[in-house]
Amino acid sequence: MRNDEGVSEAIGFILIFSIVVIGIAIVVMYGFPLLVAGQGSADMRNMEQTMIVLQNDLKSISYKMVPYKETALQVQGGMLFVTGDSGSFEVLVNGTSVYESSVGQIRYVSDLDRTRITIENGAVLTRPGRGAGSAMIAEPRWYYDDHEDILILSFIEIETERERALSGVGRIEMKSDPEKKNTTEYAAAPGSLEIRYSPLSPEHDYSVAWENYLTGRLGMVRESDNVYTHPSALKLVVQETVISITGF
Repeated sequence: MRNDEGVSEAIGFILIFSIVVIGIAIVVMYGFPLLVAGQGSADMRNMEQTMIVLQNDLKSISYKMVPYKETALQVQGGMLFVTGDSGSFEVLVNGTSVYESSVGQIRYVSDLDRTRITIENGAVLTRPGRGAGSAMIAEPRWYYDDHEDILILSFIEIETERERALSGVGRIEMKSDPEKKNTTEYAAAPGSLEIRYSPLSPEHDYSVAWENYLTGRLGMVRESDNVYTHPSALKLVVQETVISITGF
């Protein structure tokens, strides 16, 4: 015969409740961080695509004579900033400075790990929030014609009355200033064309990305930290476009 004298309903309930609590704790401990990381990765991919769309808007205004662009966007998992502060570029020909400017930035900063995606001078760049290094997601519209030995540098300067920030749904309005659009040509001796890049700060340092682009794509030579020369260019064309950003 079955003997139930040693069975306690309270002990059974405690055991079952403990198993449920331990199961929930394991899910929270190991599963929740994976869910957060997965959502963060999805937000970063979405923002990369958004920044490429904004880069194309800047190119349309700069090169296709489009006077105005308005883009609706959704910013998730971080904050989008528009600022006139950025790394600066200086171009020298035969030892004389012919261009120098802080070009401004459109910058996304992730809430998860402070990773940054930035549009600087027509390029889409990224760098981790913790650690060094940077990479170029989409290139600027710079060219070197090796048949004519002509280097074409197109500088897109972002102008805003104040630093702007956006989280959630909003829009960005861009317009060009025709009076501030210039194209200038310079003759250069071989090896005399020099580009210098000065990062805004250690947190916004894209030196590695620009070095890889200048040396890999344009064939320039690194002379020292953030200083590059072109060994064979005989002519330089500098295009300057100023784009005002409002909205938000």
